[in-house]
Amino acid sequence: MKPIRRELLNGLFVLVLASLIHAAFEALHLNFDVHLWALIVMGVAIAVSGYVVFEIALGFMAATENREKEWLKRVGTPARLDLRTIDVVVETVKTITPGSDYTVMFYVGSEGGSGFFATNDPDLRRGELYGLTLELLKRGTIREHKRIICFDNDVLANDHELKSGILRVGNGPGTIDRVQGEHCRVLMETKNCSVYVAPAVFRAIVALYGVDKASIGVDSAGQDAGSRRVAGTLFFSDPPNGEIVEQFRQIERATERRMVAVREIRFPEDAAPKAETATA
Repeated sequence: MKPIRRELLNGLFVLVLASLIHAAFEALHLNFDVHLWALIVMGVAIAVSGYVVFEIALGFMAATENREKEWLKRVGTPARLDLRTIDVVVETVKTITPGSDYTVMFYVGSEGGSGFFATNDPDLRRGELYGLTLELLKRGTIREHKRIICFDNDVLANDHELKSGILRVGNGPGTIDRVQGEHCRVLMETKNCSVYVAPAVFRAIVALYGVDKASIGVDSAGQDAGSRRVAGTLFFSDPPNGEIVEQFRQIERATERRMVAVREIRFPEDAAPKAETATA
């Protein structure tokens, strides 16, 4: 129970008890009335017994809550689906164990950057997540951050620039949106960060938070043909989902075997794009 509710109930009990005691003192100045004193004694007994029962119930609830917390410590955090998208991802990144790695395999469908994560969608607030990632990198909480931009095999096979490590910001197949492009450019200039391009092994956004957490995005189809939006995120923790987390790590290893380091990011307004090199 919240402290303020507990104080209100305690105050109510004191008020009732004080009223009964006041009635008892007033009764001393009147002729002895058996019925009146019986009512006063009954009222005091009811108030005291009610408070005792209330305390016992609170103690039982606290014990149950402690048992649940202890159970979670021993068994682990159950898998869950959260529909708050960016909010819950931000919360999960904040819980990364200091010195851990943070890897994101970001799948871009055949529609390209314009068909996914509309840049003017205020609900996504990716800037908050990207800013937090950079801040944790500066603090040393995140030891290394790896972002792998994944495209469908046919898109990557027919795009020589992508295969050579050139990411383009724009519309259509083989492109990423501006918010993603600006973040990747910053990562390429930041120590202990790297950006890669790879064929998609798994058509979803997969993230690995240290060694004990993983997540996968759940997409919803947009009203526009071919468009997608993130509808929620499935989270897995080890324990008890160690096998599932390991499967995501296998997907990461399979993706890494075919990835190419990004050496340049081109924006539409770049008249003469400058080569970007990753900082070691």
